[in-house]
Parts: sequence; C-alpha cells; structure tokens
Amino acid sequence: MIKLSSSEEETTEFLISIWDKFKYLILLGVMLVAGGILVWESWLDSKVENQQLASDLYENFIDERSRADGNPTILANEIIKTFPDTLYADLVTFHLAKLQVDKSNFTEAEKYLHWILKKHSSKWSKSFDPIEVTARQRLARVLLANNKPEESLDLIKNAASLNNILYEIKGDALQELGLSKEARLSYLQAIESTQSQSIQTLLKMKLADLEIKN
Repeated sequence: MIKLSSSEEETTEFLISIWDKFKYLILLGVMLVAGGILVWESWLDSKVENQQLASDLYENFIDERSRADGNPTILANEIIKTFPDTLYADLVTFHLAKLQVDKSNFTEAEKYLHWILKKHSSKWSKSFDPIEVTARQRLARVLLANNKPEESLDLIKNAASLNNILYEIKGDALQELGLSKEARLSYLQAIESTQSQSIQTLLKMKLADLEIKN
C-alpha cells in the first residue's frame, strides 16, 4: 500500500471537502458545458446542411436558366425565401433584377437591387464587399435609366469609395441634369481610375460628345 505524505493527504482532504460542498455545482457546470458543446455542434451541422441545400437549389437554378424552355424565376424566389442570408440569394436576385431590366421594368429592378444593397450595407464590417459594390453600381445605372438622375447621384455619393464605373455613371447623371462641367470632371476621374484601354476610349468618346453638345 502506497502511503501519502502529509502534504498529499492535506491536498486530498481539501479536494474531498471541496467536492462535498460543491459537487452539485460542479456537476451542473459539467452538464452545461457538455450541453453547450452539443448545441454548438448541432448548430454547425444545421448550418452545413442548409448551405448544402442552398447550393443544390442554386445548381438547379443554373440548369434551369440554361434551358431554352426553363423557368428559373420559381427556383430563384424559393432560394430568396428559404435562404435569404446566403450568397446564392444575392446571385439569383441579381438575375431577377436583370430580367426586369431586359423588360424595361426599371422600378421592379430597383426593388431587387435595393434589397441586396440594404442587406449588405447593414453589415458591421467595413471591409470591401464586392456584392455591395456591384449592387450599388447596377442600382445607380437602373435609377438613371428610370429617369432618376438625382437619386442615382445620391446613391453614388453614399459609396465608401468611387471606382471608374461609379465615376462614369456619375458623369452620365450630371450630364442628364445639364451639368456639363461637373460631368466632364467625372469622366476624367473615371479615365484616371482605370487601366483598361477600351474603357478609356469609351470615356473619351463621351468627353468628345460632351464638347460637341456644348
């Protein structure tokens, strides 16, 4: 039989006394931790499952869109309704907005793009968000096409930063309002903001057209 030293006996007795006094609290703590782990694992499993379901629906949506007689709108609406917080919902909403633009239903297109923009503008993170940027660019164009140049300019003004696309749309909106000098400046800023020769050529054509009109 192994004998314990006096210090070891004291430690053992101390631990026993602690257990006798707080064993129910200790057991409760263990149960809470174990329960928390189970809930966390269940949440993760559910999230993975939802992502897979959304991915499968999106693949079906792509297949339906590629068919000549396909009707992807039904699947798109199902993805938006069932999985609104996923990237797939954003992608199909862009598709629905484009369908409305193709029909010149600009007001309906605005609603779809506003939904995406509101969803991403409400995020805490201030990091670059390509979905938010794309939604803002497309909505600015749609507003302009819907004879709302002032709203288009307000939307651009609220952007975190301007790229060549937003500078170009800003120039178009300013030109629509008869503000030629301001439009010219925006086109020049757009040219400076891109390295694409083809885009620069297009912008220079807009500048030349602006000079002819004035």
